[in-house]
Amino acid sequence: MALNSLLDIPLELISSILLYLSPHDIISCGGTCRALYDLCGDTALRYLVQMERSGVSDDLFRGLSFPERLSLLKKREEAWMVLDFQKTVQISVPFDSTGIYDFTGGAFLLGTRLYNASRRPTVGYSYVPLPSLSEAQDQKLKWVGTSLESQVLDVGLAVHEHDLIAALIAKADTDNPVDRNLTLQIRLLRFSTGQPHPLAEQPIIYIATKSLLLGHCNVLIEIVGDFLALLITFPWARSESEDMFFLVRWKKGEAHCLRSFEWGAYAYFSFLSHDTLVIPNLIHNMLEVVRIVVDEDDNIPLLVPLLSRRTESLRLRSDAIVLFNLLIEDARLHPGQLHFPETRPFTFIVHRRALIAHVPPAQRACAPFRSIKPAPPPVKVPWSGWGVVATRWFEGDPASMRWITTTAGQRAVTMDEGGPTPIRVRDFNPYTVRAVRQCRDVEGEPGDWEELLPNGNWQILRVEESVLPAGAMFKEDVRSALPYVETVTRERYRYEGVLIDEERILGLKTSHEDEIGISSFDVHVLG
Repeated sequence: MALNSLLDIPLELISSILLYLSPHDIISCGGTCRALYDLCGDTALRYLVQMERSGVSDDLFRGLSFPERLSLLKKREEAWMVLDFQKTVQISVPFDSTGIYDFTGGAFLLGTRLYNASRRPTVGYSYVPLPSLSEAQDQKLKWVGTSLESQVLDVGLAVHEHDLIAALIAKADTDNPVDRNLTLQIRLLRFSTGQPHPLAEQPIIYIATKSLLLGHCNVLIEIVGDFLALLITFPWARSESEDMFFLVRWKKGEAHCLRSFEWGAYAYFSFLSHDTLVIPNLIHNMLEVVRIVVDEDDNIPLLVPLLSRRTESLRLRSDAIVLFNLLIEDARLHPGQLHFPETRPFTFIVHRRALIAHVPPAQRACAPFRSIKPAPPPVKVPWSGWGVVATRWFEGDPASMRWITTTAGQRAVTMDEGGPTPIRVRDFNPYTVRAVRQCRDVEGEPGDWEELLPNGNWQILRVEESVLPAGAMFKEDVRSALPYVETVTRERYRYEGVLIDEERILGLKTSHEDEIGISSFDVHVLG
């Protein structure tokens, strides 16, 4: 029998075909006719659409049916919309923690030190699985510890993707105590067991040898796919030959160093996709968007500059936000400041897709990890060509300056310093902004507004342009207009910092002894 239209195909096959469509195409199909509308009402398809609206990945509810996943996701998004904590759990830290911490994969990790040690070197780590609504109410929270028996400078995690923890270790030459050098190496372990990672050909990868005289270093580690990016800076060295940026192919055991040309040029970076990085250049006031390229012989990873911008299995959604922190010195000296100018903190937020959008099409179209010959010159995009509509700037955001993991997906969490203050969650999801904005437009209130919610929290819509005026900090007005919805808790909390993931907000309390180690924290569960 001849098939004259899509609807002549058995409904089960049509449903399977629709699963391959994007959420936007599913919505479009549902609007074409009654038959497709009914098919697009299938729970699996509705769940795909809801994931797109919420900006989440499918691995959050593994093992559950589609109706259960859809119900949990909707309830969680409703709780985030009004910041309704479903439960709060207080967790104490039964050991002396150090300044190393991470929050990912539903677990909170802290660095551990030797007991009774006069100094505070990190020699291991402990983590605790965090409570969620899907678990039993009487769940016992148990810390799991691993000792590496060496000084740990920092760790990086890829729990969902690889069950991986990478620790940067510093080892002295015990056979030659006169030697003032430290050997830096990466140890690759399974997060769940603490044992060497089975996918790593070399569980220990040599990085570099550095002098003890350089003093304290700052370390940033991020892992995406087969790449581990490692930035090591020495704030007190003031030498352009000391700061180092490494790309590590952790499965193959290969580390490749790319040095910054100027001391202090790079302080942090972020992955935009599995093969694209954004690295703020603090000397030239620009964002460098670069692509990781492996040559045809599969040898050396290169950084090919794609773009300079002035001031899914990989869990890197392009709609997620990136947060940048800046400390800017006042160009003027004020009375009472004899030698040191005032330094003021600024934060700006941008969606990953807004940065990727300016990657030249020729480089976006080429196969991943294939070099482009010859490499085109960097494209320069002035601030006026992208920054106003794509970013939102904030002045004085101490929580974001001090702590990492203050963003999750398209949300950012912060709170003011000082006494008890409310928790603020800013949602940059355009679907959330559109839904809230439509409600206010219907009521005849376009533009910015504030509203008291039934649970006592405040909801704030920001769609109008904000301005940081020209003066001592900026040569011209800095305008930004990325819209967002901010929810502010009625209750005030005394925390030293707040962190966020897809399901929770953590409120941190530091040790009174040094104000570095975390002594306890509250887990506010939303879904």
